[in-house]
Amino acid sequence: MHFSSENKPTQRISPYTQMAAYYDKIMIHVNYPRWAHYVETIFRQQKFDFNEKLLDIGCGTGKFLAEMEKLEYNGDGCEPSQTMRAIAKNRLPKSTIYPCGLPQLSDIPVEEYSLMVCLYDTMNYLADETAFQQSLSSIYRKLKTPGIFIFDLVSEFHCKSYFKNYIDSEVLNENVAYSLESQYDSAKKIQYTWVRVYTPEGVFEEKHCQKIFDFDQVREIIKTTDFELINVYDEFSSDKATARTGRGHFVLKKV
Repeated sequence: MHFSSENKPTQRISPYTQMAAYYDKIMIHVNYPRWAHYVETIFRQQKFDFNEKLLDIGCGTGKFLAEMEKLEYNGDGCEPSQTMRAIAKNRLPKSTIYPCGLPQLSDIPVEEYSLMVCLYDTMNYLADETAFQQSLSSIYRKLKTPGIFIFDLVSEFHCKSYFKNYIDSEVLNENVAYSLESQYDSAKKIQYTWVRVYTPEGVFEEKHCQKIFDFDQVREIIKTTDFELINVYDEFSSDKATARTGRGHFVLKKV
């Protein structure tokens, strides 16, 4: 590397700001084509296809939407992070990327989208059960009738298995490196992740907090809404989620 950040103070910033420019490189392990094909399979099982409009809630840099576009889906997104949103807009010039997020979805038009998804831990960023219920209510109100909503959650089993005192780091190029440090607080049921980006300008640190909801608890929250719960699937399969499921996909329907 051609720089040193050792003597420069760490600047603490909001999640998905400095990290956004390098997000796709940091998350290169994420198999977006697999995720897109999995979601499409569920859509088709529930009698929906590419003729319906799709909204990706918390679309990030737009990689999932780009994969769905390859499958002929007309997709838009919403993303509260300005820096992530700018990358998504550049990647998806035909798509609308709304500057909003959960729980309100304030900029999303009512009953324009028959298909909605919220993937890759986005729902885990909701602070508590109240925010979760408010988010489902907003999504139900905005979703077209009939419509389908798919979201995923990571489980406590996943956090304890893979992210207990997890550390990772990589040099991305001659000017930038990053480090990840994760800890799971089992008492608070919160997964904490500190992302540090090392640049010639200094070190930037983002603190990410993810609430780990019990799947049965989420099923009870869903019952307070008008959604019909179709199923909770284990990982990327058609099997029902179990106590050892690391990531569950929830499929909800508005009829």
